[in-house]
This record gives sequence, structure tokens and C-alpha cells, in this order.
Amino acid sequence: MLKSNVFAAALVAAATFAGLGLSSAATDDPQVLAAVVANNEAQDSALGDRVETLLRTDIGLAGSKIRVSAKSAVITVAGTVPDEHALRRALDLASGVRGVREVRNAMEVDVPK
Repeated sequence: MLKSNVFAAALVAAATFAGLGLSSAATDDPQVLAAVVANNEAQDSALGDRVETLLRTDIGLAGSKIRVSAKSAVITVAGTVPDEHALRRALDLASGVRGVREVRNAMEVDVPK
């Protein structure tokens, strides 16, 4: 019994180390790295578009001038909103979008002159 457990543990360890070696070899390839970067940028762009569409179509944010940017699933919401309630609403809506890891606030409340 002990012999089979040791063999199983050695087999798992060998498979793990072999997998680590293959993954590091694959990431040394510039074409693979470029494809990964392009894929991440496409995912960020799509995520930013989803958040921006949600914020622009929300009736509670009417009168807001909002810009959205995304990098590594971190959303930055910038621009101006009419009041503090709209600011909170924008941040809450953005954080509820699937795939968003973090939301950063770069918005300002538009103070009438």
C-alpha cells in the first residue's frame, strides 16, 4: 500500500514539473506572447464596451458625461456626473458587470456655476 502511494505521489510530481516546463517554454515564444497580449487587449476592450454601454443607457445617469477604460479587468470610470447619487450609481453598476475585477473612480460631480 505504501509503495503504491509513493509511486502515485512521484507520478503526480513528475506530471506537475513537466507541465511547468512546457508552460514556461511556450511563454518564451514571442508569437505566443503577442497572441496573449492581443487577446487580453480584446477582452479589456469588450469589457470596457459592456460597462460603458450599461452606464450610457441607464436612466439614473442621464446628463452624465462618462468615459470608461479597462486594463487587466480593472475598470476606470471618468467624466462628470450631476450629483453624488449618480456617482455612486455609476460605480455600483460598473462593479456589477461580470468580469470586472476592480472599479476605480476618476469621476467628478458637476457643480453648476
